[in-house]
Amino acid sequence: MANFDGPGFSMVDESWIQTKAIDIEPSTDISPYLSRILEDCVWNGNRAIVFDVYWDVESVNTKSEQRLSSVKLSTKNLCLFLRLPNQFTDNLKDLYRFFASKFVTFVGVQIGEDLVLLKENHGIVIRSSLEIGKLAAVARGTPIVEFLGARELAHKILSCDMSRLDSIQSKWDEAGGDDRLEAAAIEGWLIYNVYDQLQQ
Repeated sequence: MANFDGPGFSMVDESWIQTKAIDIEPSTDISPYLSRILEDCVWNGNRAIVFDVYWDVESVNTKSEQRLSSVKLSTKNLCLFLRLPNQFTDNLKDLYRFFASKFVTFVGVQIGEDLVLLKENHGIVIRSSLEIGKLAAVARGTPIVEFLGARELAHKILSCDMSRLDSIQSKWDEAGGDDRLEAAAIEGWLIYNVYDQLQQ
């Protein structure tokens, strides 16, 4: 079984998020970690995986293109951060298959453009996805929340203490790797709980 042996972080509700960050090399087998994420969302949660993607801009034939550089996946108990290589290798086929899973819903904030870029630039198709802002707008009858970012949306729906996340983000350029991983874990936990509350 894949070991999430990165730092663990306590959330404001005293729940615990265990993390793992991986710099993917051609020989890296990420499938056990993706399986752990799937297992956690199915057995301990609501079949939802919070995802976020990050892009690098590179020049190709004098044109600028966006290349997927990293992926964050969060469940009730786990946060997995994958840093992708410049050239996609065969082991990333596991990630393609993972996103195509029909057993879970991939939940994100402001993901419309990301879904288009994933398909057009990398041939990645997410079979089941949900824009959490749109769900919140309908559930709360407040259209403006559809356009909020992750932190603002979570503050609107959950009204929980954001001081630790704010502290890390206010000193982002000086933040170390563990601090940035903690911020990623907090954001994933927040959106997971927004989705969980809206489903009730």
